[in-house]
Amino acid sequence: MNKDLALAVLVGLFFLPLLLLPLVSQEDLGGPLSFPPVASGSFRSYVVRSGDTLAGLADRYGIPLSWLVASNGLLAPGAIYPGQELVLPQGGVLHTLRAGQGLADLAATYGVSEEEIRKANGLSGDPLPGQRLLIPEPRTVPQAAVLELGGEGGRFIWPLKGRLTSLFGPRTHPIYGTPDFHTGIDLAVPEGTQVHAAAPGTVTWAGTRGGYGLLVIVDHGDGYSTYYGHLSRILVHVGQFVEVGQVIGLSGNTGLSTGPHLHFEIRNLGEPIDPLPLLP
Repeated sequence: MNKDLALAVLVGLFFLPLLLLPLVSQEDLGGPLSFPPVASGSFRSYVVRSGDTLAGLADRYGIPLSWLVASNGLLAPGAIYPGQELVLPQGGVLHTLRAGQGLADLAATYGVSEEEIRKANGLSGDPLPGQRLLIPEPRTVPQAAVLELGGEGGRFIWPLKGRLTSLFGPRTHPIYGTPDFHTGIDLAVPEGTQVHAAAPGTVTWAGTRGGYGLLVIVDHGDGYSTYYGHLSRILVHVGQFVEVGQVIGLSGNTGLSTGPHLHFEIRNLGEPIDPLPLLP
């Protein structure tokens, strides 16, 4: 074989895979995952300037304040600062999907059907954690509770507003009159008051449990869990992913209780800790 022929063969072997590449199924190519784009025109970015307030931005751009809170994951809406980049959503809430959260959870959280979410985002399959989704014209935005129950310096928001009647720590049991250790705090409120999830997470218990009466437990996935006891009604189910501020039940007087109130606990790695330092 002469040198020219050998060179031609080598060149042909080099380019042959490139010629065949269009014939290979895209599903077989591998490589990094990519998310479908969020619906066109569903948001814009804004860099906070000195003197800006969240309420002022909502008025200026005609966006519901609750949409701004939810789209930016704010726990302290009054604490935006110059240079901070915010999402200004259009047509709904821009939601970043969390691990363990599915379309059914989003539908329950925002009062929008799964089909509406799929259509707004061009989804054919299930979305992946980290994917940003437009929730079109949500009927409820639970994160709006942050405006009333959140604040600076809190890892969690308050589950409701009530009168603090019993602190965490040693006490005399209110029913038995014996030495006792209170594993949470008590907030006196009228029966039927809405109880909000203090942080996002997965419901791991929703039912009756001893002295707690009707109890909801939410696992927040980072070693923390929260307990909501003495409820009169439970509005979530085990396995459901709830957002911060989502109504999970109504306060009551079930279990070992001396009157209508919410028993609220925060646990870290299963051990009860004082909730107050973690609340705003």
